[in-house]
Amino acid sequence: MTAPTTVGPALDTMAFDDLARHIDELRGQVEHLPPAPRELLAQTLEAIGEFNRRGLVALVHRLREDARGGELLYESVDDPEVMALLVAHGIVRTDRTIDVLRVVEQIRPYLVTSSIEMTVEAVRGDVAYVRFATGCSAPDQATKDEIMGVIRQRVPGLSRVEEVAPEPSTAFVSLDTLRVGPPA
Repeated sequence: MTAPTTVGPALDTMAFDDLARHIDELRGQVEHLPPAPRELLAQTLEAIGEFNRRGLVALVHRLREDARGGELLYESVDDPEVMALLVAHGIVRTDRTIDVLRVVEQIRPYLVTSSIEMTVEAVRGDVAYVRFATGCSAPDQATKDEIMGVIRQRVPGLSRVEEVAPEPSTAFVSLDTLRVGPPA
């Protein structure tokens, strides 16, 4: 009997955020597969997801039946890994604002390395409103569209992400500080 070979990184040693990024990368690679294998993989993942969801639902019901189990369950949802698992399987519902903020935190490393400043101004219904910094930290429109597209794709039920116009500059330069001619 031969040992299984590892194709990618050792998943059990990855940090949670790194694992989430890795999953996103794998999803991107799957999109480039031919239709038949892509559909087979989608069906397999859907079946595995439903299998896991049913086990988690049974576990949550069992924990809720016992006072100490209920306490443990509520303590556990403070753990991002547990909360993400329960949300992913539809066991715990979250506010869409929280979902948008989670996605922004997932892409925060990209924003930081690209020197892009962005804030979530509001989420109303199925629309998220974001504001990008101006000046040196302002991305071009294609980058803004890409970032807003990622947010829309990753938040279930979100139909649009709209950019809020930048706030007008409040900088005021007093006329008496301006000089014409050589420095004094």
